[in-house]
Amino acid sequence: MPSERVAVVGVGYVGLSVACTLAEAGFETIGVDIDIARVQTINAGRSPIVGKEPGLSELLSKVVAEGRLKASSDILACKRMDAYFLCLDSPISQNKRPILDVLRGECVNVGKVMGRDCLVSVESTLPPRTMQDMVIPLLEKNSGMRAGKDFSVVHCPERVMPGRLLYNMRNYSRVIGGLDKRSVERAKHFYSKLTKGELFETDLLSAEICKTAENAYRDVQIAFANEVALICEEAGADAFEVRRLVNTCPFRDMHTPGAGVGGHCLTKDSWLLVSQVKRAGPSVIADARRLNDLMPVHTAGLAEEALVEAERPLKDSRISVMGLAFLRDSDEIRNSPAMAIIDHFADRADVVVHDPFVPEGYRAPLERDLGKALLGSDCAIFVTDHSVYKELDLMSLKEWMRTPVIVDGRNIFDGRRCRDLGFIYKGVGKG
Repeated sequence: MPSERVAVVGVGYVGLSVACTLAEAGFETIGVDIDIARVQTINAGRSPIVGKEPGLSELLSKVVAEGRLKASSDILACKRMDAYFLCLDSPISQNKRPILDVLRGECVNVGKVMGRDCLVSVESTLPPRTMQDMVIPLLEKNSGMRAGKDFSVVHCPERVMPGRLLYNMRNYSRVIGGLDKRSVERAKHFYSKLTKGELFETDLLSAEICKTAENAYRDVQIAFANEVALICEEAGADAFEVRRLVNTCPFRDMHTPGAGVGGHCLTKDSWLLVSQVKRAGPSVIADARRLNDLMPVHTAGLAEEALVEAERPLKDSRISVMGLAFLRDSDEIRNSPAMAIIDHFADRADVVVHDPFVPEGYRAPLERDLGKALLGSDCAIFVTDHSVYKELDLMSLKEWMRTPVIVDGRNIFDGRRCRDLGFIYKGVGKG
């Protein structure tokens, strides 16, 4: 019996892990992406992801070599597949409204090439009612078929994150929101081969809200931690000691404060969740999102305070932004707090950015050599807790810098030791 053929539309962080695990499970898999360079890299058996992703490069090389995974920039290569997995961006606009143009376009494209009895699974994170109001009508219109009668539809929101792509894909439980029972059973046929986690069945709308709510929940918890950090700074306390003590109480799990929230999910999913709400009034979710957005600006403010204390004019200062990726040992820069800090000092100081994983810079020179990034610096702002920073020798750091100023956005250093060594030290949450 020939193996089933599946297509993964969009092979970024989510789609690439989906495609590799589908191929690993024995499905003949095609990954479709408009990025031709990414397509060529995948077909060469190399991972386009630079950061640490345990096992991904090896799995990708294996399934490509065995002929179970190939990539294409042409959706026509995916005619009449058994299943289509849509793993596409769902960003927000400057006024915090959902932008669904990419998903809309690919629903049209998939509708034109899909055949009867196939499954369409949307893994993209969605505002409530997107499946019912947009995805299904577009698939029906462009295929000439009826959902639930001629093909199956589910929303199975992804739960991966950079640095843990394969682990999450293989082990995390999944929520399968189906148009009908047949759609759910069809989806379980595929997803049961991808994860050892439990498969939870529900309806389309509940699955949509579940995904945005679970990320909004985390965002709100981080905002609480950040507000406690700001209180501790003003009061002269250490938020990390407070957090340690809070978490000794049963049923408390205070999150870690820091220089800001980054990534593609937490920075937008709260806005996707509340985007359909028409009622007026206070919003814990929206206010938490705004507070987290302010943390990079606050971190930049700590740097300015430190330079004043050092009697170093900002316009004559060299500022080293340490870490461009939003996540430790990752190359993922989407919505990184570092970007807001870079923008804050643009045209006001000499800014250099260091990151050991990100291949290209963002509005500022990117220096890959740690020593060169810090040489002659007047202020080192640590935005990301890359492993290399935790291993940094403070005496070497002081020798490299012109003015020994550290702004610690991730609790990397012991503030007391830094001050004992002669640094001016400012830390988020450290009064």
